[in-house]
Amino acid sequence: MRTDKAQYIESVPLAMEGRYDAAAGIIEEAKDDKYGKKDRVLYYLDLGMLYHWSGKYALSNEMLTKAEIAIEELFTKSVSQGIGSAVLNDNALDYAGEDYEDVYLNVFKALNYIALDDIEAAQVEVRRVHIKLNILEDRYKKLIKEYNSSTDSRGVLRHHRNRFHNSALARYIGVLLYRSQKEWDDARIDRQHMAEAWEAQRQLYSFPKPELPLAKQVDETSALVNVISFSGLSPTKLADTVYGDSNGDIVFLTMRGRNEDDIMLSLGFTSLHVLDSEPGFHFKVQFPRLVSRGSKVDRIVVKFDGTEVTELARLESLDAIAQETFLMKQPLTVGRTIIRAAAKNIAKEHGKEVMREELKDHGEVGALINVVAGLALDIFVVATENADLRISQFFPSDIWAAEFPVLPGTYHVEVEYWRGRKLMFVADHGLRSVTIDGPNLVESYLLQ
Repeated sequence: MRTDKAQYIESVPLAMEGRYDAAAGIIEEAKDDKYGKKDRVLYYLDLGMLYHWSGKYALSNEMLTKAEIAIEELFTKSVSQGIGSAVLNDNALDYAGEDYEDVYLNVFKALNYIALDDIEAAQVEVRRVHIKLNILEDRYKKLIKEYNSSTDSRGVLRHHRNRFHNSALARYIGVLLYRSQKEWDDARIDRQHMAEAWEAQRQLYSFPKPELPLAKQVDETSALVNVISFSGLSPTKLADTVYGDSNGDIVFLTMRGRNEDDIMLSLGFTSLHVLDSEPGFHFKVQFPRLVSRGSKVDRIVVKFDGTEVTELARLESLDAIAQETFLMKQPLTVGRTIIRAAAKNIAKEHGKEVMREELKDHGEVGALINVVAGLALDIFVVATENADLRISQFFPSDIWAAEFPVLPGTYHVEVEYWRGRKLMFVADHGLRSVTIDGPNLVESYLLQ
């Protein structure tokens, strides 16, 4: 009836400390007890990301591929189910993943393949990102249209227009891959699309546009090095409580507390048609809201052989993108939750009426049974309406990058993470060989 997050109490702090193997061990041990079959997507995502951070790239791809296959199988089933989707609540359903998880697992599969020196497979994964972004809005538009024309609704759910259709990070990786294969025209096209992210998606790319990677090597005597860094952790979920008040067949929605107006506005509706509803009953439900965990890092410095060569620029906010894509599914989630909760409360009130009628001739004993049974029904309905707070825990929050030329050779690479004047961490990447033809990609991360 509730989301169990006990496996994250120790594993998340371990990952933030850079102890990825230890964090993965906790997740592996929790497979049967905390995940199970209905949470297999979550298990694969959590373990796939931890394997990536620990450098187990083949194992990471194995887990992320399993997550991708399961997400594809479960998406339509999990989103389009109506009132009968779960007798208890959405926690009883298979977890089909958030849209940003489905998109970014391909990004990290691409990075895994680059580390495994399989450039062609990495290119396939980058193309998968673009395909998924192209169809993202259309599939929700279709589902909401079907929902609004169903017997459960009278067209009250509004489609949230998707404002994320182009990932600068995926384009950046695409440029590097095409360039390493001397596919100059494809590299130029990806670079152009990358630049357009700041023009067409300003609400997601609200920071200054960084210097873009070159589409073609200009100086044949030097090598281009690219550093991509990840910091922080992606959003988690908290529960918002909404109150429903019935006035005939219409249930009016209200909530109390901080950000009330913003949250109600984000739903796109404040009332919902519910069949067989009766006036005068009041109930409450919960639905999930994304909450940023963000990053403490505000500056990242790259050093070669102890000398500072560049400072990374912000490239993408996975945090902002997660929030944006979450809004597309939210109307369906909330609508389904309200209708299911209203149906349970209607059934509860009808049940109470039947009990009162059957026990009215049984004196004080009948009255006592009626009170106790009615209270038990009230407790059951309240206890079963809990928000589904499942979400993967180990994606990053912020993405940083920079490109710079150096002479071919071997260098000792370090990446410094700063918060203000405080040096938080130095990632020592050891000796790295830099060649004119290679992608020369250094991936660094600090999940704080």
